[in-house]
Amino acid sequence: MMFVTKTVMIVDDEPDVLLSVAQILEANHYKAIKAKDGNECLEKLQRQIPDVLLLDIMMPGLATKELVSRIEKDRRLAKIKIIFLTAIHLQEAEEAGLFASKQVVDFIEKPFSVRRMLDTIAKVIKENKL
Repeated sequence: MMFVTKTVMIVDDEPDVLLSVAQILEANHYKAIKAKDGNECLEKLQRQIPDVLLLDIMMPGLATKELVSRIEKDRRLAKIKIIFLTAIHLQEAEEAGLFASKQVVDFIEKPFSVRRMLDTIAKVIKENKL
């Protein structure tokens, strides 16, 4: 059986979070792409399209809602599934209208357990046959 590596892009303005999440993903057979903010995310999406996007909500620069909107409007990016990985509470994200996109499929609150993050990514890949 051939093992197909799935790609996960992590978008977070905290360098420690970016590095540790990337290391955890790579140790669990995912290809990790790191972006420090929404603008870098959009730049990297021009070159490589991940299966899953782990997206922080509170970042400087391009607002998360705008980033999600741009991803949603780009037909090349239509298969990307977005999981929020953030310190804000679920209710705040819902009130801010961040779940309006069908591409947003889950929410993980920081601090998070590694098992929860890996299980959520695996579930999203399986449910969406990525």
